[in-house]
Amino acid sequence: MKYISNIKMVRFILLGLIMLGLSNCTDRWEDMNSDPTRLKLIPDEYIFTSAVRGAFNDASGNLDITYGGQYAHIYISAQWTRDIDKYKGLGNSDYAQSIFWGVYGSSVKNSVEVMHLTAEDGDFPNKWRNAQAQFMAIIGFTKLTDAFGDVPYSEAGMGKYGIIKPRYDTQEYIYTDMIDRLGKIIEILQEDGAAEHIYPKGIDPIYDGNLDNWIRFANSFRLNLAMRVRFVEPQYEDVIRECFTLPLIESNDQNPTLATSSDPNNTAMWNPWYYKWLDWKNDKANLNFSAKFIDILKQSNDPRLPFFSIKVPDPYNIGDSTYLGIPNGLTDELFAQINRRVRCAPSGEFFAADQPVYMLTAAQVLLYKAEALLFGIIDGDDPNTVYQNAITTAMEQWNIAPDLITTYIENEPEATLSGSDIEDDFRKISTQFWISTVPNAYNGWVNIRRTGYPVIPQRTEPWLEKGVTDGYLPTRIMYPYTGEKSNNGEEMQKAIDRLPGGEDKIDIKVWWDVRDAPAD
Repeated sequence: MKYISNIKMVRFILLGLIMLGLSNCTDRWEDMNSDPTRLKLIPDEYIFTSAVRGAFNDASGNLDITYGGQYAHIYISAQWTRDIDKYKGLGNSDYAQSIFWGVYGSSVKNSVEVMHLTAEDGDFPNKWRNAQAQFMAIIGFTKLTDAFGDVPYSEAGMGKYGIIKPRYDTQEYIYTDMIDRLGKIIEILQEDGAAEHIYPKGIDPIYDGNLDNWIRFANSFRLNLAMRVRFVEPQYEDVIRECFTLPLIESNDQNPTLATSSDPNNTAMWNPWYYKWLDWKNDKANLNFSAKFIDILKQSNDPRLPFFSIKVPDPYNIGDSTYLGIPNGLTDELFAQINRRVRCAPSGEFFAADQPVYMLTAAQVLLYKAEALLFGIIDGDDPNTVYQNAITTAMEQWNIAPDLITTYIENEPEATLSGSDIEDDFRKISTQFWISTVPNAYNGWVNIRRTGYPVIPQRTEPWLEKGVTDGYLPTRIMYPYTGEKSNNGEEMQKAIDRLPGGEDKIDIKVWWDVRDAPAD
Protein backbone atom coordinates (compact mmCIF):
# COMPACT_ATOMS: atom_id res chain seq x y z
CA MET A 1 0.00 0.00 0.00
CA LYS A 2 2.85 2.32 0.84
CA TYR A 3 4.35 1.57 -2.60
CA ILE A 4 1.07 2.45 -4.26
CA SER A 5 0.81 5.67 -2.25
CA ASN A 6 4.29 6.68 -3.38
CA ILE A 7 3.32 6.09 -7.01
CA LYS A 8 0.23 8.24 -6.58
CA MET A 9 2.38 10.96 -5.01
CA VAL A 10 4.83 10.89 -7.95
CA ARG A 11 1.98 11.07 -10.41
CA PHE A 12 0.48 14.01 -8.55
CA ILE A 13 3.80 15.88 -8.55
CA LEU A 14 4.33 15.20 -12.29
CA LEU A 15 0.82 16.39 -13.10
CA GLY A 16 1.45 19.57 -11.15
CA LEU A 17 4.68 20.23 -13.01
CA ILE A 18 2.97 19.70 -16.35
CA MET A 19 0.16 22.11 -15.46
CA LEU A 20 2.69 24.66 -14.25
CA GLY A 21 4.58 24.32 -17.52
CA LEU A 22 1.42 24.76 -19.55
CA SER A 23 0.56 27.82 -17.50
CA ASN A 24 3.98 29.33 -18.15
CA CYS A 25 3.66 28.57 -21.89
CA THR A 26 0.27 30.25 -21.93
CA ASP A 27 1.70 33.28 -20.16
CA ARG A 28 4.50 33.54 -22.72
CA TRP A 29 2.01 33.16 -25.61
CA GLU A 30 -0.11 35.98 -24.18
CA ASP A 31 2.97 38.14 -23.70
CA MET A 32 4.05 37.52 -27.31
CA ASN A 33 0.63 38.38 -28.70
CA SER A 34 0.10 41.44 -26.58
CA ASP A 35 3.37 43.15 -27.53
CA PRO A 36 2.31 45.71 -30.21
CA THR A 37 5.88 46.48 -31.24
CA ARG A 38 6.31 43.04 -32.78
CA LEU A 39 4.10 44.06 -35.71
CA LYS A 40 4.20 47.84 -35.63
CA LEU A 41 7.93 48.30 -36.00
CA ILE A 42 8.86 46.10 -38.89
CA PRO A 43 11.82 47.99 -40.40
CA ASP A 44 10.97 49.88 -43.56
CA GLU A 45 13.85 48.15 -45.42
CA TYR A 46 12.05 44.81 -45.60
CA ILE A 47 8.79 46.37 -46.75
CA PHE A 48 10.58 48.45 -49.39
CA THR A 49 12.19 45.39 -50.96
CA SER A 50 8.75 43.80 -51.27
CA ALA A 51 7.35 47.01 -52.76
CA VAL A 52 10.04 47.07 -55.45
CA ARG A 53 9.54 43.42 -56.37
CA GLY A 54 5.83 44.03 -56.54
CA ALA A 55 6.29 47.04 -58.82
CA PHE A 56 7.98 44.69 -61.32
CA ASN A 57 5.72 41.66 -60.96
CA ASP A 58 2.30 42.60 -59.57
CA ALA A 59 -0.58 41.07 -61.56
CA SER A 60 1.77 40.39 -64.49
CA GLY A 61 -0.21 37.31 -65.52
CA ASN A 62 -3.43 39.20 -66.19
CA LEU A 63 -1.90 42.55 -67.13
CA ASP A 64 0.74 41.22 -69.54
CA ILE A 65 -1.06 38.16 -70.89
CA THR A 66 -4.81 37.97 -70.30
CA TYR A 67 -5.54 41.62 -71.13
CA GLY A 68 -2.46 43.50 -72.32
CA GLY A 69 -0.90 40.63 -74.25
CA GLN A 70 -4.05 39.76 -76.15
CA TYR A 71 -5.18 43.35 -76.72
CA ALA A 72 -1.66 44.23 -77.88
CA HIS A 73 -1.84 41.28 -80.31
CA ILE A 74 1.41 39.90 -78.96
CA TYR A 75 0.13 36.79 -77.17
CA ILE A 76 -2.67 34.26 -77.35
CA SER A 77 -3.47 33.17 -73.83
CA ALA A 78 -5.02 30.04 -72.33
CA GLN A 79 -8.36 28.72 -73.54
CA TRP A 80 -10.19 29.87 -70.40
CA THR A 81 -9.18 33.52 -70.94
CA ARG A 82 -10.04 33.72 -74.63
CA ASP A 83 -13.24 35.67 -73.90
CA ILE A 84 -10.88 38.60 -73.38
CA ASP A 85 -9.26 37.97 -76.78
CA LYS A 86 -12.73 37.79 -78.31
CA TYR A 87 -13.49 41.33 -77.04
CA LYS A 88 -16.27 40.09 -74.75
CA GLY A 89 -15.50 42.31 -71.78
CA LEU A 90 -14.49 40.78 -68.48
CA GLY A 91 -14.68 37.19 -69.68
CA ASN A 92 -15.78 34.21 -67.62
CA SER A 93 -13.99 35.26 -64.45
CA ASP A 94 -13.31 38.50 -62.60
CA TYR A 95 -9.73 38.85 -63.82
CA ALA A 96 -10.04 42.59 -63.24
CA GLN A 97 -10.42 41.91 -59.52
CA SER A 98 -7.13 40.02 -59.48
CA ILE A 99 -5.45 43.09 -61.00
CA PHE A 100 -6.93 45.31 -58.28
CA TRP A 101 -5.89 42.96 -55.51
CA GLY A 102 -2.56 42.21 -57.12
CA VAL A 103 -1.44 45.84 -57.36
CA TYR A 104 -3.24 47.55 -54.48
CA GLY A 105 -2.52 44.67 -52.13
CA SER A 106 1.20 44.53 -52.91
CA SER A 107 3.26 47.36 -54.40
CA VAL A 108 0.79 50.13 -53.51
CA LYS A 109 0.10 48.92 -49.96
CA ASN A 110 3.78 48.27 -49.23
CA SER A 111 4.90 51.57 -50.74
CA VAL A 112 2.32 53.53 -48.76
CA GLU A 113 3.41 51.77 -45.57
CA VAL A 114 7.05 52.70 -46.23
CA MET A 115 5.95 56.28 -46.87
CA HIS A 116 4.30 56.36 -43.43
CA LEU A 117 7.30 54.79 -41.70
CA THR A 118 9.80 57.16 -43.32
CA ALA A 119 7.70 60.32 -43.07
CA GLU A 120 8.98 63.21 -40.97
CA ASP A 121 6.78 62.06 -38.07
CA GLY A 122 7.21 58.34 -38.80
CA ASP A 123 9.14 55.71 -36.86
CA PHE A 124 12.10 55.86 -39.28
CA PRO A 125 12.10 59.40 -40.76
CA ASN A 126 14.11 59.60 -43.99
CA LYS A 127 12.96 61.87 -46.83
CA TRP A 128 15.20 60.19 -49.41
CA ARG A 129 13.81 56.72 -48.74
CA ASN A 130 10.35 58.26 -48.60
CA ALA A 131 10.94 59.60 -52.11
CA GLN A 132 11.90 56.13 -53.36
CA ALA A 133 8.74 54.67 -51.82
CA GLN A 134 6.60 57.35 -53.48
CA PHE A 135 8.18 56.40 -56.80
CA MET A 136 7.31 52.72 -56.37
CA ALA A 137 3.71 53.65 -55.55
CA ILE A 138 3.54 55.75 -58.72
CA ILE A 139 4.57 52.74 -60.80
CA GLY A 140 1.69 50.73 -59.32
CA PHE A 141 -0.83 53.54 -59.81
CA THR A 142 0.29 53.95 -63.43
CA LYS A 143 -0.56 50.31 -64.14
CA LEU A 144 -4.00 50.71 -62.61
CA THR A 145 -5.07 54.02 -64.09
CA ASP A 146 -3.91 53.06 -67.59
CA ALA A 147 -6.07 49.93 -67.35
CA PHE A 148 -9.25 51.33 -65.80
CA GLY A 149 -9.10 55.14 -66.00
CA ASP A 150 -10.31 56.67 -62.72
CA VAL A 151 -9.07 54.64 -59.72
CA PRO A 152 -8.38 55.12 -56.00
CA TYR A 153 -5.19 57.19 -55.71
CA SER A 154 -4.96 59.90 -53.08
CA GLU A 155 -6.67 57.69 -50.45
CA ALA A 156 -5.41 54.30 -51.70
CA GLY A 157 -3.47 51.85 -49.54
CA MET A 158 -4.75 53.52 -46.36
CA GLY A 159 -6.87 50.70 -44.94
CA LYS A 160 -4.54 50.34 -41.97
CA TYR A 161 -5.10 54.02 -41.25
CA GLY A 162 -8.89 53.94 -41.36
CA ILE A 163 -9.71 54.65 -45.02
CA ILE A 164 -11.39 51.46 -46.21
CA LYS A 165 -13.55 53.02 -48.92
CA PRO A 166 -11.12 55.26 -50.85
CA ARG A 167 -12.52 57.68 -53.39
CA TYR A 168 -11.76 57.27 -57.10
CA ASP A 169 -9.69 60.16 -58.44
CA THR A 170 -9.91 61.17 -62.08
CA GLN A 171 -7.12 60.00 -64.36
CA GLU A 172 -6.34 63.58 -65.30
CA TYR A 173 -5.76 64.42 -61.63
CA ILE A 174 -3.73 61.25 -61.09
CA TYR A 175 -1.40 61.95 -64.01
CA THR A 176 -1.01 65.62 -63.11
CA ASP A 177 -0.07 64.70 -59.55
CA MET A 178 2.25 61.82 -60.50
CA ILE A 179 4.22 63.94 -62.97
CA ASP A 180 4.51 66.80 -60.46
CA ARG A 181 5.41 64.42 -57.64
CA LEU A 182 8.14 62.76 -59.71
CA GLY A 183 9.68 66.16 -60.33
CA LYS A 184 9.92 66.69 -56.56
CA ILE A 185 11.23 63.15 -56.03
CA ILE A 186 14.06 63.83 -58.47
CA GLU A 187 14.94 67.08 -56.65
CA ILE A 188 15.13 65.23 -53.33
CA LEU A 189 17.34 62.50 -54.79
CA GLN A 190 19.65 65.15 -56.24
CA GLU A 191 20.29 66.75 -52.83
CA ASP A 192 23.75 66.60 -51.30
CA GLY A 193 24.16 63.58 -49.09
CA ALA A 194 21.32 61.62 -50.65
CA ALA A 195 23.63 58.72 -51.57
CA GLU A 196 24.24 58.02 -47.88
CA HIS A 197 20.54 57.84 -47.02
CA ILE A 198 18.81 55.89 -49.81
CA TYR A 199 18.26 52.14 -49.57
CA PRO A 200 21.61 50.33 -49.79
CA LYS A 201 22.89 47.20 -51.46
CA GLY A 202 21.09 44.14 -50.17
CA ILE A 203 17.87 46.10 -49.64
CA ASP A 204 17.58 47.75 -53.06
CA PRO A 205 16.99 44.80 -55.42
CA ILE A 206 17.46 46.68 -58.70
CA TYR A 207 20.34 49.15 -58.34
CA ASP A 208 22.11 48.09 -55.12
CA GLY A 209 21.98 51.63 -53.79
CA ASN A 210 23.32 53.39 -56.92
CA LEU A 211 21.91 56.92 -56.57
CA ASP A 212 22.76 58.01 -60.11
CA ASN A 213 20.74 55.15 -61.56
CA TRP A 214 17.77 55.93 -59.31
CA ILE A 215 17.76 59.53 -60.56
CA ARG A 216 17.92 58.32 -64.15
CA PHE A 217 15.10 55.85 -63.53
CA ALA A 218 12.81 58.43 -61.88
CA ASN A 219 13.46 60.99 -64.64
CA SER A 220 12.93 58.39 -67.38
CA PHE A 221 9.64 57.30 -65.82
CA ARG A 222 8.55 60.94 -65.63
CA LEU A 223 9.39 61.24 -69.34
CA ASN A 224 7.36 58.08 -69.93
CA LEU A 225 4.29 59.66 -68.31
CA ALA A 226 4.72 63.01 -70.04
CA MET A 227 5.03 61.34 -73.46
CA ARG A 228 1.88 59.34 -72.71
CA VAL A 229 -0.24 62.45 -72.15
CA ARG A 230 1.34 64.83 -74.65
CA PHE A 231 -1.40 64.38 -77.26
CA VAL A 232 -4.18 65.28 -74.83
CA GLU A 233 -2.22 68.02 -73.03
CA PRO A 234 0.42 69.66 -75.29
CA GLN A 235 1.69 71.75 -72.37
CA TYR A 236 3.42 68.62 -71.10
CA GLU A 237 5.94 69.15 -73.87
CA ASP A 238 7.60 71.53 -71.38
CA VAL A 239 8.00 68.59 -68.99
CA ILE A 240 9.40 66.48 -71.82
CA ARG A 241 12.00 69.13 -72.57
CA GLU A 242 12.85 69.39 -68.87
CA CYS A 243 13.37 65.61 -68.68
CA PHE A 244 15.88 65.76 -71.51
CA THR A 245 17.97 68.29 -69.56
CA LEU A 246 18.44 65.77 -66.72
CA PRO A 247 20.10 62.35 -66.64
CA LEU A 248 18.08 59.58 -68.34
CA ILE A 249 18.53 55.84 -68.78
CA GLU A 250 20.94 55.77 -71.72
CA SER A 251 22.43 52.26 -71.76
CA ASN A 252 21.34 48.75 -70.89
CA ASP A 253 23.50 48.63 -67.77
CA GLN A 254 21.31 51.43 -66.39
CA ASN A 255 18.03 49.58 -67.01
CA PRO A 256 15.94 49.03 -63.87
CA THR A 257 16.44 45.28 -63.68
CA LEU A 258 15.22 42.72 -61.18
CA ALA A 259 17.82 39.97 -60.89
CA THR A 260 16.66 36.37 -61.09
CA SER A 261 18.19 32.94 -60.52
CA SER A 262 17.96 29.44 -61.96
CA ASP A 263 18.68 27.87 -58.56
CA PRO A 264 16.19 24.96 -58.23
CA ASN A 265 16.27 25.39 -54.46
CA ASN A 266 15.24 29.04 -54.64
CA THR A 267 12.19 29.16 -56.88
CA ALA A 268 11.18 32.53 -55.40
CA MET A 269 14.05 34.02 -57.42
CA TRP A 270 13.01 32.49 -60.73
CA ASN A 271 11.97 34.74 -63.57
CA PRO A 272 8.14 34.54 -63.30
CA TRP A 273 7.88 33.99 -67.06
CA TYR A 274 9.83 30.75 -66.65
CA TYR A 275 6.67 28.98 -65.49
CA LYS A 276 5.17 29.50 -68.95
CA TRP A 277 8.16 27.75 -70.48
CA LEU A 278 7.78 24.89 -68.00
CA ASP A 279 4.15 24.54 -69.13
CA TRP A 280 5.36 24.23 -72.71
CA LYS A 281 7.99 21.65 -71.78
CA ASN A 282 5.25 19.66 -70.04
CA ASP A 283 3.09 19.65 -73.19
CA LYS A 284 0.76 22.39 -71.93
CA ALA A 285 0.33 24.95 -74.69
CA ASN A 286 -1.13 27.78 -72.59
CA LEU A 287 0.73 30.67 -74.24
CA ASN A 288 1.45 31.31 -77.92
CA PHE A 289 2.61 34.28 -79.90
CA SER A 290 0.09 36.21 -81.92
CA ALA A 291 0.28 36.02 -85.70
CA LYS A 292 0.50 39.84 -85.69
CA PHE A 293 3.68 39.82 -83.62
CA ILE A 294 5.35 36.96 -85.51
CA ASP A 295 4.46 38.34 -88.93
CA ILE A 296 5.80 41.84 -88.23
CA LEU A 297 9.11 40.37 -87.11
CA LYS A 298 9.26 37.96 -90.06
CA GLN A 299 8.45 40.62 -92.66
CA SER A 300 11.35 42.80 -91.54
CA ASN A 301 13.81 39.91 -91.00
CA ASP A 302 14.14 40.97 -87.38
CA PRO A 303 17.03 39.00 -85.80
CA ARG A 304 15.22 38.95 -82.45
CA LEU A 305 12.66 36.47 -83.77
CA PRO A 306 14.79 33.31 -83.26
CA PHE A 307 15.54 34.48 -79.73
CA PHE A 308 11.97 35.33 -78.81
CA SER A 309 10.26 32.32 -80.33
CA ILE A 310 10.62 28.62 -80.98
CA LYS A 311 10.35 27.33 -84.55
CA VAL A 312 7.47 25.06 -85.48
CA PRO A 313 6.90 22.49 -88.26
CA ASP A 314 5.99 24.07 -91.59
CA PRO A 315 2.34 23.14 -92.24
CA TYR A 316 2.83 23.65 -95.98
CA ASN A 317 5.95 21.42 -96.19
CA ILE A 318 7.88 24.20 -97.92
CA GLY A 319 10.71 23.89 -95.41
CA ASP A 320 11.66 21.96 -92.32
CA SER A 321 10.36 24.55 -89.88
CA THR A 322 9.07 28.09 -89.73
CA TYR A 323 7.57 30.74 -87.51
CA LEU A 324 3.79 30.73 -87.35
CA GLY A 325 1.61 32.52 -84.81
CA ILE A 326 -2.10 32.31 -84.07
CA PRO A 327 -4.48 35.08 -85.20
CA ASN A 328 -6.18 36.90 -82.35
CA GLY A 329 -9.95 36.73 -82.06
CA LEU A 330 -10.66 33.45 -83.82
CA THR A 331 -14.08 31.90 -83.40
CA ASP A 332 -14.21 28.87 -81.14
CA GLU A 333 -14.81 26.61 -84.13
CA LEU A 334 -11.64 27.70 -85.92
CA PHE A 335 -9.55 27.89 -82.76
CA ALA A 336 -10.44 24.30 -81.91
CA GLN A 337 -8.91 23.18 -85.19
CA ILE A 338 -5.48 24.60 -84.33
CA ASN A 339 -2.83 22.47 -82.66
CA ARG A 340 -1.23 25.00 -80.36
CA ARG A 341 1.87 22.80 -80.08
CA VAL A 342 2.73 23.54 -83.72
CA ARG A 343 2.34 27.32 -83.38
CA CYS A 344 5.01 29.68 -82.06
CA ALA A 345 5.53 30.12 -78.34
CA PRO A 346 8.16 31.99 -76.31
CA SER A 347 11.51 30.20 -76.34
CA GLY A 348 13.24 28.62 -73.37
CA GLU A 349 16.06 31.16 -73.63
CA PHE A 350 13.69 34.14 -73.70
CA PHE A 351 11.75 32.77 -70.72
CA ALA A 352 14.75 31.29 -68.89
CA ALA A 353 14.62 31.08 -65.10
CA ASP A 354 17.60 33.43 -64.79
CA GLN A 355 16.49 35.89 -67.48
CA PRO A 356 16.36 39.33 -65.77
CA VAL A 357 13.01 41.07 -65.39
CA TYR A 358 12.93 44.52 -67.04
CA MET A 359 10.66 47.52 -66.74
CA LEU A 360 11.43 50.76 -68.60
CA THR A 361 14.52 50.29 -70.79
CA ALA A 362 17.20 52.40 -72.44
CA ALA A 363 15.85 51.42 -75.86
CA GLN A 364 12.42 52.78 -74.97
CA VAL A 365 13.87 56.04 -73.68
CA LEU A 366 15.81 56.41 -76.94
CA LEU A 367 12.64 55.75 -78.93
CA TYR A 368 10.94 58.51 -76.95
CA LYS A 369 13.85 60.77 -77.86
CA ALA A 370 13.53 59.88 -81.54
CA GLU A 371 9.81 60.73 -81.34
CA ALA A 372 10.46 64.03 -79.57
CA LEU A 373 13.02 64.97 -82.23
CA LEU A 374 10.71 63.89 -85.05
CA PHE A 375 7.90 66.15 -83.82
CA GLY A 376 10.22 69.06 -83.01
CA ILE A 377 9.66 68.97 -79.25
CA ILE A 378 13.43 68.94 -78.75
CA ASP A 379 16.27 69.52 -81.17
CA GLY A 380 19.99 68.90 -81.53
CA ASP A 381 20.19 65.32 -82.83
CA ASP A 382 19.19 63.52 -86.00
CA PRO A 383 16.00 61.47 -85.35
CA ASN A 384 17.17 58.61 -87.56
CA THR A 385 20.51 58.31 -85.76
CA VAL A 386 18.74 58.13 -82.42
CA TYR A 387 16.16 55.70 -83.84
CA GLN A 388 18.81 53.30 -85.09
CA ASN A 389 20.69 53.60 -81.81
CA ALA A 390 17.44 52.64 -80.06
CA ILE A 391 17.02 49.53 -82.22
CA THR A 392 20.64 48.54 -81.62
CA THR A 393 20.21 49.01 -77.86
CA ALA A 394 16.97 46.98 -77.86
CA MET A 395 18.68 44.08 -79.64
CA GLU A 396 21.79 44.25 -77.45
CA GLN A 397 19.52 43.96 -74.41
CA TRP A 398 18.81 40.39 -75.56
CA ASN A 399 22.42 39.69 -76.66
CA ILE A 400 21.67 39.57 -80.39
CA ALA A 401 24.90 39.08 -82.37
CA PRO A 402 26.47 42.39 -83.53
CA ASP A 403 26.72 41.30 -87.17
CA LEU A 404 23.00 40.48 -87.26
CA ILE A 405 22.18 43.89 -85.81
CA THR A 406 24.37 45.61 -88.40
CA THR A 407 22.76 43.67 -91.25
CA TYR A 408 19.30 44.63 -90.02
CA ILE A 409 20.16 48.32 -89.64
CA GLU A 410 21.82 48.54 -93.05
CA ASN A 411 19.33 46.56 -95.10
CA GLU A 412 15.82 46.71 -93.66
CA PRO A 413 13.57 49.69 -94.56
CA GLU A 414 11.91 49.41 -91.14
CA ALA A 415 15.26 50.27 -89.56
CA THR A 416 15.55 53.68 -91.21
CA LEU A 417 13.40 56.79 -90.89
CA SER A 418 12.67 58.39 -94.24
CA GLY A 419 12.84 61.97 -93.00
CA SER A 420 10.07 62.95 -95.44
CA ASP A 421 6.94 61.21 -94.11
CA ILE A 422 6.48 62.09 -90.43
CA GLU A 423 3.47 59.84 -89.95
CA ASP A 424 5.18 56.78 -91.42
CA ASP A 425 8.31 57.51 -89.42
CA PHE A 426 6.16 57.74 -86.30
CA ARG A 427 4.63 54.37 -87.21
CA LYS A 428 8.11 52.85 -87.33
CA ILE A 429 9.12 54.33 -83.97
CA SER A 430 5.86 53.21 -82.34
CA THR A 431 6.13 49.70 -83.79
CA GLN A 432 9.67 49.32 -82.48
CA PHE A 433 8.44 50.46 -79.07
CA TRP A 434 5.69 47.82 -79.24
CA ILE A 435 8.28 45.12 -79.99
CA SER A 436 10.52 46.39 -77.18
CA THR A 437 7.82 45.88 -74.55
CA VAL A 438 7.95 42.06 -74.57
CA PRO A 439 7.57 40.15 -72.39
CA ASN A 440 5.68 42.99 -70.62
CA ALA A 441 3.03 43.16 -73.35
CA TYR A 442 0.66 45.30 -71.26
CA ASN A 443 2.90 48.26 -72.13
CA GLY A 444 2.53 47.29 -75.79
CA TRP A 445 -1.25 47.73 -75.52
CA VAL A 446 -0.73 51.04 -73.70
CA ASN A 447 1.48 52.28 -76.53
CA ILE A 448 -0.98 51.18 -79.24
CA ARG A 449 -3.65 53.27 -77.52
CA ARG A 450 -1.26 56.20 -77.16
CA THR A 451 0.01 56.24 -80.74
CA GLY A 452 -2.34 54.18 -82.92
CA TYR A 453 0.50 51.86 -83.99
CA PRO A 454 0.82 49.15 -84.96
CA VAL A 455 -2.65 49.42 -86.42
CA ILE A 456 -5.10 46.83 -85.09
CA PRO A 457 -7.92 46.98 -87.67
CA GLN A 458 -11.58 46.44 -86.95
CA ARG A 459 -12.53 42.78 -87.15
CA THR A 460 -14.88 42.34 -90.07
CA GLU A 461 -14.11 38.79 -91.27
CA PRO A 462 -16.65 36.10 -90.39
CA TRP A 463 -13.99 33.91 -88.73
CA LEU A 464 -13.16 36.61 -86.17
CA GLU A 465 -15.14 37.44 -83.04
CA LYS A 466 -16.43 41.03 -82.86
CA GLY A 467 -17.34 40.85 -79.18
CA VAL A 468 -19.12 43.81 -77.59
CA THR A 469 -17.08 46.43 -79.49
CA ASP A 470 -18.21 45.60 -83.04
CA GLY A 471 -14.70 44.32 -83.69
CA TYR A 472 -12.80 47.40 -82.54
CA LEU A 473 -9.80 47.07 -80.19
CA PRO A 474 -10.83 47.52 -76.52
CA THR A 475 -9.45 50.67 -74.95
CA ARG A 476 -9.86 49.97 -71.22
CA ILE A 477 -10.67 47.22 -68.72
CA MET A 478 -14.04 47.17 -66.95
CA TYR A 479 -14.05 47.60 -63.18
CA PRO A 480 -14.16 44.44 -61.01
CA TYR A 481 -17.63 43.08 -60.40
CA THR A 482 -16.95 41.00 -57.26
CA GLY A 483 -14.69 42.10 -54.38
CA GLU A 484 -14.29 45.78 -55.23
CA LYS A 485 -17.99 46.17 -56.00
CA SER A 486 -19.00 44.74 -52.64
CA ASN A 487 -16.26 46.47 -50.64
CA ASN A 488 -16.24 49.91 -52.29
CA GLY A 489 -19.15 49.83 -54.72
CA GLU A 490 -20.47 53.31 -53.92
CA GLU A 491 -17.19 55.03 -54.79
CA MET A 492 -16.71 52.81 -57.85
CA GLN A 493 -20.18 53.75 -59.05
CA LYS A 494 -19.27 57.43 -58.86
CA ALA A 495 -16.39 56.70 -61.26
CA ILE A 496 -18.72 54.77 -63.58
CA ASP A 497 -21.18 57.68 -63.55
CA ARG A 498 -18.38 59.91 -64.88
CA LEU A 499 -17.85 57.64 -67.91
CA PRO A 500 -19.60 58.61 -71.17
CA GLY A 501 -23.20 57.46 -70.88
CA GLY A 502 -22.57 56.36 -67.30
CA GLU A 503 -21.72 52.85 -68.50
CA ASP A 504 -18.74 50.65 -67.61
CA LYS A 505 -17.61 49.49 -71.08
CA ILE A 506 -14.36 48.30 -72.68
CA ASP A 507 -14.60 50.56 -75.72
CA ILE A 508 -14.51 53.80 -73.71
CA LYS A 509 -11.17 55.55 -73.99
CA VAL A 510 -9.14 56.62 -70.98
CA TRP A 511 -8.39 60.33 -70.61
CA TRP A 512 -5.07 60.40 -72.49
CA ASP A 513 -6.19 58.12 -75.37
CA VAL A 514 -6.99 60.70 -78.07
CA ARG A 515 -4.82 59.72 -81.05
CA ASP A 516 -5.75 57.19 -83.73
CA ALA A 517 -3.67 56.26 -86.74
CA PRO A 518 -4.92 58.00 -89.88
CA ALA A 519 -7.37 55.93 -91.93
CA ASP A 520 -5.93 54.25 -95.01
